[in-house]
Amino acid sequence: MVALVGAYILARALLRFKRWGDETQQAARFFAVFAALLVELTIDNAFTWAVAASDVNKYVWTSPLQDNVEIWLNDLKAVYPWTEILWASEWINIKHKLVSLIALAFSVLWDQVPYSGFAMMTRVAACIGISRTIRTIAFMLTVLPSPRPGCYDRRFPPVPDSWTEYLKIGFGDMRGNGGCNDLIISGHCIIYVTAPLVFQTYYPGWTAAFLWLAVIRTCFRAPMTKQHYAVDMFLAVVVTSLVWMQLDWICPASKPLYPRHPADPPDKRGPLQWLLICLIFIALVSVGVIIIGGGA
Repeated sequence: MVALVGAYILARALLRFKRWGDETQQAARFFAVFAALLVELTIDNAFTWAVAASDVNKYVWTSPLQDNVEIWLNDLKAVYPWTEILWASEWINIKHKLVSLIALAFSVLWDQVPYSGFAMMTRVAACIGISRTIRTIAFMLTVLPSPRPGCYDRRFPPVPDSWTEYLKIGFGDMRGNGGCNDLIISGHCIIYVTAPLVFQTYYPGWTAAFLWLAVIRTCFRAPMTKQHYAVDMFLAVVVTSLVWMQLDWICPASKPLYPRHPADPPDKRGPLQWLLICLIFIALVSVGVIIIGGGA
């Protein structure tokens, strides 16, 4: 029922939206950048297998690296047990961050931000893509032991002799939870950090502060749950923030769209605008179904 009400509200807002001219100018660039991001994610996914397969110690029970943040948090917990709340439960995850990004993009339908939704999301996609490319290069250059010893035997098959089988394994399965070696610069944290950066830039206020608080907590939680070393989280915050700053030219915060009077007529809707309306509606409803159903 909630999904139906949401779909109705969205459809109504899309049909009543006036600034389609501003959006169609940015649409082609967004789809090009988003396609490049999908390519990067596919390559990154394959390389998480490649780095694990290349590890000469993959069958050896290698001790994880010393993580000082993990040590400090355990020491703090021993003295103050209540501090476990800093990392114990996952009260916000990557799905929530993605929803926040989508919500900001579609807030233009209600004139909540004076920017193009496609332009903002182009910068988001470019930031994630470039940051993750840096991450892929980083973890392929130096193989680090996993925080969870013995992972390879539990998750991956023996390394095949043929390149055909090698590539089939690399590109055949999606590994949303990472590989078996520590992938320096956390891919999940890149998305976690992008969300508060977008809100801080285009919709500053308590939402951005809350999202930054969630990032800090995630940086505590990752080493405690053996998902990443603390250095991976720290580098994700720094690298993503620096990349975001360099991409201001895509959608400059200092150049909002020209404000329109409520009485101004809407932009004329041609075939391209109607196509965008249909694609946006179908895509958002699909994402909603996946998220509500727990599949993302």
